[in-house]
Amino acid sequence: MKKILVCTNYRVNPNFPSCHARESKALVAHLSLQLVQQKINLIAEESQCLGYCAVGPNVRLIPNGRFFHHVTENSLAEIVTAAKLFSAGDS
Repeated sequence: MKKILVCTNYRVNPNFPSCHARESKALVAHLSLQLVQQKINLIAEESQCLGYCAVGPNVRLIPNGRFFHHVTENSLAEIVTAAKLFSAGDS
């Protein structure tokens, strides 16, 4: 099943911030709402570390889809557009 993973990993070390510290939990909620509003047949799911902490928050279309780094609420439109194309492969 295709879905969108949003890293919400929490790391205590303030010298090496995590996606969670960069508000990724809120991104999951905003992204989920946009997917529903645009009737895109994907779910946004929280994930542990996606391995790119230095450039987080990180989002990935799975399986084998595009990575997005430095994600903010302003960049969700680009992700939603990519998700629409990505999910179209299910038809």
